[in-house]
Amino acid sequence: MSWLEEKEDVFDRLEDISYVPVIGGSIVSFTRPEMNLPNGKNLSFASNNSIFNCKTFLINPYHNKKDFPKLIMDNEIASDSIIFADSGGLQEIRLKGTPDTPEEVMKWQQKYSNIGFSLDKIPFKTDTGSDFSTWTFDSVNLDKYAIQSKERIRRALSVRTEYKKFKFYAIIQGTNYGEYVRWKNIIDQPGIDGWCCKTPTNDPCNLAGTALYALENLDKPIHFLGVGNLSKSIILFYLKKYFKHKISFDSSSYDVGSQYRRFNSPFAFNLFDSIKSEEENSINKTNFCFCPACKELREILDKKELERYIGPLISIHNVGIANMTFNYLKQIYKDKAKMIDFINVTFKESGRKKIIMILDLIDDSYKHGFNEAIKKYKNLIKEFKKTTKQATLF
Repeated sequence: MSWLEEKEDVFDRLEDISYVPVIGGSIVSFTRPEMNLPNGKNLSFASNNSIFNCKTFLINPYHNKKDFPKLIMDNEIASDSIIFADSGGLQEIRLKGTPDTPEEVMKWQQKYSNIGFSLDKIPFKTDTGSDFSTWTFDSVNLDKYAIQSKERIRRALSVRTEYKKFKFYAIIQGTNYGEYVRWKNIIDQPGIDGWCCKTPTNDPCNLAGTALYALENLDKPIHFLGVGNLSKSIILFYLKKYFKHKISFDSSSYDVGSQYRRFNSPFAFNLFDSIKSEEENSINKTNFCFCPACKELREILDKKELERYIGPLISIHNVGIANMTFNYLKQIYKDKAKMIDFINVTFKESGRKKIIMILDLIDDSYKHGFNEAIKKYKNLIKEFKKTTKQATLF
């Protein structure tokens, strides 16, 4: 029986904390059989025939609307996969209009994924048109955006038919504790199975503020959007020490390799290097590690197909290294001493001090509540800048 036909509750299959790499629009093409390596193996991490298999990943019904269903129907995707689906709502800002209705998004998500996110009205406005160069958070009209999002959630739920194999998460918008509370209070309604949260910046201290809001206010599974950086993801593992429900988080690490050829160091997760050596047009073989992707790279170094395959192979390497690191953190997150040992050997001094302080803040918040704990750490969580680069938001 395929996952499309299963009746089991997906929450029973979902791990307590899950890393969810993103398959971008252009990346789906690498799952096609015609893109297989010379030895027949697939260039995606998410297919039955891939050199490295990741059973949990995120897709987008805007970018993947045509390609992904074909992969499902052709049995290219592993039957025991857990598939998250974003709503494609970012396109509303980029295209100056909603590409799909809430009803259309819900129907697509139910058919092709296990967990779907709501099509919210994003409380940001563009300053420079549709090129995503800068967005401004619209705090003045926050409640209006939330009311529109509530209505979109209601419309999506009105066409929902699946209740076990598919779960529906509503997105909580905002830049600080108070805004999260306002937004959630407006959109909350029966039929929501979980919540999506996100940090307003790439600073792990801001993610700490978001995580502590969740710890004190949310009683359903949570998905954190755009958390690929180890200095941020490690906070979520420690949060799981106290949070009773499932936690998941996504990142676009796969695209980083395919688009930018950034190679994740196998011995220092937060360090990226170039696969190219200083000598023009040559490959730095010393970067290769023990993973399946690097094994395949060695096999095709001197072949004409190298340029065709090198991008996705680097991406598979990056996802594999992330999985290895996160699997280790799953074993130790309840042991603070081991977590601190990991932090001390992984981060530079300034980063170590900040992250350990965040762990202390999480401990204090669990014991005494957010408002009391934040008095001691009031300078840790920075004020959000109202205009920010798009890449730091999602």
